[in-house]
Amino acid sequence: MIEPHPNAPRRRILVIDDTESIHSDFEKVLSPTSSSKSERALEELDRLMFDDERSSEAETELQFSFEIDHAYQGEEGYQKIKDACQTDSPYTVAFVDMRMPPGWDGLKTVEEVFKVDPNIQLVICSAYSDYSWRQIIERVGHTDRLLILKKPFDQAEVYQLAVALSEKWLAEKRTRDLLDDLERKVETRTTQITEANQTLNKLNTELQIAVEEARSAERAKGRFLATMSHEIRTTLNGIIGASHMLNHSPSLPDSDREFANIIQTSGDALMIIINDILDYSKYESGQLELERTPFSLKDLARECTNLMDTALTKHNVTLNLEQEETLPELVVGDPARIRQVVLNLLNNAFKFGRDGVVTLSLRTEQRKDDSVVLNIEIRDEGIGMSPSTIERLFSAFMQADSSTTREYGGTGLGLAICKLLADAMNARIDVTSELGKGSSFIFVLELPLPTDNAKPVEIEKTKTEKEETDSVQKAVHQDFGSKRILLVDDNAINRKLGKRFLKQMKFEVELAENGLEAYEKATTEDFDLVLMDLQMPELDGIAATRKIRESDSPRSDVPIVALTANAFAEVKEQCKDAGMQDFITKPLRVNALSEVLERWIPTSEGTQSP
Repeated sequence: MIEPHPNAPRRRILVIDDTESIHSDFEKVLSPTSSSKSERALEELDRLMFDDERSSEAETELQFSFEIDHAYQGEEGYQKIKDACQTDSPYTVAFVDMRMPPGWDGLKTVEEVFKVDPNIQLVICSAYSDYSWRQIIERVGHTDRLLILKKPFDQAEVYQLAVALSEKWLAEKRTRDLLDDLERKVETRTTQITEANQTLNKLNTELQIAVEEARSAERAKGRFLATMSHEIRTTLNGIIGASHMLNHSPSLPDSDREFANIIQTSGDALMIIINDILDYSKYESGQLELERTPFSLKDLARECTNLMDTALTKHNVTLNLEQEETLPELVVGDPARIRQVVLNLLNNAFKFGRDGVVTLSLRTEQRKDDSVVLNIEIRDEGIGMSPSTIERLFSAFMQADSSTTREYGGTGLGLAICKLLADAMNARIDVTSELGKGSSFIFVLELPLPTDNAKPVEIEKTKTEKEETDSVQKAVHQDFGSKRILLVDDNAINRKLGKRFLKQMKFEVELAENGLEAYEKATTEDFDLVLMDLQMPELDGIAATRKIRESDSPRSDVPIVALTANAFAEVKEQCKDAGMQDFITKPLRVNALSEVLERWIPTSEGTQSP
């Protein structure tokens, strides 16, 4: 017989019987090596008589290998089964005699064995009907692990029972092992999933914290920008306001007027830089809101070329305007933002295309049923750019090289702002350039077409340098006929300049240094208008306005105009919600101030407020 593999399953058989001869019979049946020589001779004779070609050795090899153990009383058999389970070498089958005096009988033994090893296969061996099957079931319950073998039993029957029940036990064990392995894998996977979920929950919590921190940082950034805008513009208000006064003073000598003009020009240039930085920060933080109004492309192009008149002379550049005849009359979009992109690209072309020709071209790239794809191109004949420069062209604070910054100046924010605006409009800016031969910037955007009865919004016009000068001269000589104004500002220089501006326009001016003082004066004295700064100690301008509007004073409806260095749209909304009628930003210019005042106070010539 072939020896079993060391890792092969063990078929352990336990015989529990008080009769020694029964144990010998089981050994003969289940252990081929114990067969006598005469028995093996009979087997060989049987093979020869029936022409069986198999050898006795081959037949022996086909037999199963069993490990047979013996117990002579029920308690002894129970203890062996219990010990086998504890040592992880359980029996597969136990043959249990029904009658084993003294001590436990077969049924009692079966009852106790099932308690310690519910997986063992049991065969009750009995020559008498001591118990009915119903009684056995009542004692041990319904089970497929219990059979009854009547004595005297057939050897083949015993052998087949041992084989079948052992295989059944092994099959069930493999199933249990697979289930256990599956349960371990499920438990491991469950543990992994639980840990992964815990990690994910932790990451989600960290992400929420990070998002909240980012939002807090964004809010802090907004507050920082508002504060910086206020502080820088407040300071510039003094510089630009004073230079305005000097430049338009008839008593200023010409030799000094040149220096006053330098101060004003430098202040204006600084204001442009500050506006670029604030605009970029505002757009980058997602605070940009786009309008959707019908407007004329031709009017927008004409306004852009008009605004470049001064730059044409300064840079000795010729500006050509090309407009395709098939351009739609009206489109829907944000004309102010589109104009900002075009003007930035034109300024860039003028700066780097000196002593040459700059072309502004508008054409239709594609026309659809309800929209049009526009191609706005700005070409110059300037210094051009290398491919490596084009790759980083739209990065913030980026210049072609350090020498460009020294020669041409600028913050490098103009094109970065163009890119942000284009992204906000789902548009793009394509660039082609060659060193020494110029550059081409193509602004491609798709805009809806308006309905047939749409009326275009008027393009906001920016004054030329001459128009600005004329406007200042008109404002300086404006006469509002001794109307009373309350000027509220915590900055002494701004109060002094503001009072000087207002007195030029023949106003009677009362001053207040903070919102609390403004509230007290506005609700107890008669004023035709209040100019209210926003950021002040004691009580800020918005809170002071609400307090005035909520008061029982008959003067609570006095017109209030916000006077602030903060130019953000949300601040304008806050002013409106607080009850302010209008808004003017610092640095103050006498002509801009005059235009606002004309909307709310009748002049001596009879101009009425709205």
